[in-house]
Amino acid sequence: MIYPISFNLELRKNAYPGKLIVIEGIDGSGKTTQAKELVKRLNKNNMNAAYTKEPTDMVIGQFIREKILTGQITLHPVASQYLFNADRVMHMEKIEALLAKGMIVVMDRYFWSAVAYAIADKAGATDYYLVAFSVLSFYHQFLSPDITFYLDISVEKALERIKQSGKHKEIYDNRETLPNIKRSYDMLLQKFPDVFTRINANRPAQEITDEIFARLQTL
Repeated sequence: MIYPISFNLELRKNAYPGKLIVIEGIDGSGKTTQAKELVKRLNKNNMNAAYTKEPTDMVIGQFIREKILTGQITLHPVASQYLFNADRVMHMEKIEALLAKGMIVVMDRYFWSAVAYAIADKAGATDYYLVAFSVLSFYHQFLSPDITFYLDISVEKALERIKQSGKHKEIYDNRETLPNIKRSYDMLLQKFPDVFTRINANRPAQEITDEIFARLQTL
């Protein structure tokens, strides 16, 4: 049976004294590098900052990293979303505790990654906007970031960096899947333009860090 459904989705705003900053982008865009460099820069400037990532290093996050993202275990995409969601529930307790202390939390990926990858997994879907909202409906309980930086990089440049680093061994780090994920992010930026602050990530890392740090001064 078909049931018409209409709803508004409002993510929980950060009411803590600290700030929640997220770095998003496809693999090879430099998310981890930028997140860690930003934390160093903030602490150097006497701003109490902490780095964290998703999936986490907690028990569910480790399982995701070691078994699912390496391809050792193949799960239905919906089952994977539930696991990522469970990891994020545990993570949010840690994040909110840091924010309550007035710290700046810099995250390497957050729930927009889950949305982008879910869209990429839904190849052939006729309404990607509906797919995005169906995934976001998981996350109304989580804090909305104060700012989300999207590192916009070409697929070719990202693949070049992946090859050079030798550290990327996940199932999405290849020429077949990366373009789909890039298209997913591009769609999200088009549908939710007020959510993301786009950063040209084709440039040297230092230039990117400088721009991100400068933009944070307006928060």
